[in-house]
Amino acid sequence: MIPKADGLESASTSCRARIRPSLTIGIAGWVMYSGLAGVLQFQTGIPYPQWFKTADNAVQTAVIPLALAGLVLLAFTFWCRWDHVWRDPIRLRSTGIMKISMLAWVAMIAFRMVGITWSSVPPALLLAIIATGVGVGVAEELLFRGIFLRCLREGGRSEAAAAIWTGICFGLFHVPNIFMGMGLIGVLQVILAALSGIILYVFRRYSGLIWPAMVAHGLWDVTTFLAGGYAYPWLGRASVVAQLMFVVLGILVYISIYRNDQETAVIPEVQHHDPDPTACVS
Repeated sequence: MIPKADGLESASTSCRARIRPSLTIGIAGWVMYSGLAGVLQFQTGIPYPQWFKTADNAVQTAVIPLALAGLVLLAFTFWCRWDHVWRDPIRLRSTGIMKISMLAWVAMIAFRMVGITWSSVPPALLLAIIATGVGVGVAEELLFRGIFLRCLREGGRSEAAAAIWTGICFGLFHVPNIFMGMGLIGVLQVILAALSGIILYVFRRYSGLIWPAMVAHGLWDVTTFLAGGYAYPWLGRASVVAQLMFVVLGILVYISIYRNDQETAVIPEVQHHDPDPTACVS
């Protein structure tokens, strides 16, 4: 069993928090982010499959909504004063399958980069897609592998439960895309997002920091969006095989976490009454 974090550190840092991390707060943050970004995207009237057809579409449906919703998340993160949103208090062991999944993720990004016809991508659209990748990487990782994971770790909840539910909820986060023009393909996206979400968790787990997950997520989405419209024919066929590989890897990572982290608690349960919160805020 992996040792638990020092309870004294947790008690001290929770004293500085304006509100205590909880599942309710985590879900509220998810709903707030989805609602704000979703309303901004829906009011454009542009269906999801058309988001990255032009630079103007990308700016309206992705860049602006992600930037605004991301700024709200950043403001909340600094206001609430939670510990361990950006950095883990302890280093967790990563199994072999976890390391393989990260290597496969990086290899797939490189593979897509080779298969993209870069010269045919309009410069304005390329910039908009890169900006989208930055927004997605920062905002969605801060929400799920930052705020939501921190809330699920609170109170001594096992790392298995925290990680698995973070991955599943990341998949459910993509459900609105079904009703924004994707149809049944959106159902497949939800499943793939739940599987990719657990691999993005591994990037944080392996490094103990959130930013590697942000970079991995951002690069993945940039190459995905570009490959959707500007790729050599062979890339599409190869990507189908790669997606099947990631389905298997994602499932194996879920199993590995379930088997190894049932007794692991990153944020231990504090066994005493919290002090008066007003006394903790200067």
